[in-house]
Amino acid sequence: MTSTYGRRRVLTLAAAGAAAAGWAGTSAVFGGPPRPHARHAYIGGFTTGEYGLPGLSGIGIAAVDPGGRLELAGWRTGIENPSFLTLSPDRRVLYAVSQLPGGATGSVHAFRVSGDGDLSPLGRPRSSRGAAPVHLAVHPQGRFLVTANYDSGHVAVLPLGAGGEILDAVEVVRHRGRGPHPVEQRGPHPHMAVFVPGGRRLLVPDKGDDHIHVYDFNTRTGRLRRAGRFPVGARTGPRHLVFHPSGRFAYVTNELGHTVTVLAYDAGTGRLTPVSHASVAPAGFDPRNAPSAVHLTSDGKLLVTADRGLDTVELFRVRDAGRTLTLLESQPVTPKAPGTRWPRDVALDASDRYVYTANQAGQSVSAFRMDPEHGRLHPVAPPLRVASPSCVLLR
Repeated sequence: MTSTYGRRRVLTLAAAGAAAAGWAGTSAVFGGPPRPHARHAYIGGFTTGEYGLPGLSGIGIAAVDPGGRLELAGWRTGIENPSFLTLSPDRRVLYAVSQLPGGATGSVHAFRVSGDGDLSPLGRPRSSRGAAPVHLAVHPQGRFLVTANYDSGHVAVLPLGAGGEILDAVEVVRHRGRGPHPVEQRGPHPHMAVFVPGGRRLLVPDKGDDHIHVYDFNTRTGRLRRAGRFPVGARTGPRHLVFHPSGRFAYVTNELGHTVTVLAYDAGTGRLTPVSHASVAPAGFDPRNAPSAVHLTSDGKLLVTADRGLDTVELFRVRDAGRTLTLLESQPVTPKAPGTRWPRDVALDASDRYVYTANQAGQSVSAFRMDPEHGRLHPVAPPLRVASPSCVLLR
């Protein structure tokens, strides 16, 4: 593997940040001192196969200026289809899937992150133990990595070495359900793995069988024990999930149901119970769309998701101590017509001020500044041109 990362420092982009704020007209809108935000963004996507297009060379490395604007600095090359990325708890190691085309078993890669944001390989890649790995989750203690393999239905647990390197899987389970959709639900499609607060359980939303699978997680061995399988609703296609800061509620985007479902979580039993649903489509819209990723602000007051088809970012107000959602805004990711951008991923900066979307079909990454008080989004710059992006990771 080689890196074509240009070693430019974020501070050199300060002037560009000021220009970006001027482009958006937002420099005077948000008062108060700025909170810490990301210095680098890592962009994953498709280099070959059904979704791949010329121009994506591996993992894109972009600098983030003080105004939230991205500037592509280079590539970590030599990895095929790095469609999803995540970081270790100490944020010093980046993990990436290699989602190979044609039903082939995928792999998982580790990279050491340098002080200036560059990536260097750490250890050797390991098998994902299934076809089409689409998501990764690192245990809060940093000792295990979990991957969800969409095509084959497998969920695998891989130990991590003392330096963050990946070891061979110690546990593999396979989902076997299906749902009523004749095309999208002909078999299991685990789309995410997420640890509950504290890490004693693992939750896996399965788009293929309309359930969220819950496993007890052995923090010493990495073994999984089935603790339940809870329905979200027929033909909903649960995709991505995030927990409320209280730990009492979780929010899942439903790719086929065009909704976000609020789930009550019982920490004692692991049971999940739907308590409310919110549509991602404003009233009067034909909901032929597909929600993707989901995030909450650190205070749990705003929920952010992206929607393919409408090609928008949705902001919801979290109400009733976490039980309900109210749609505040549906912001187009670019000025282009709906159905042509396909925001496969949305990322929320730790400062709760910047939102980014990976517009897979639109060949771009969009950046917005968010007003956390009123739930409004303002573009900070024209979209960054990137071939076939599917994930944005901020650091």
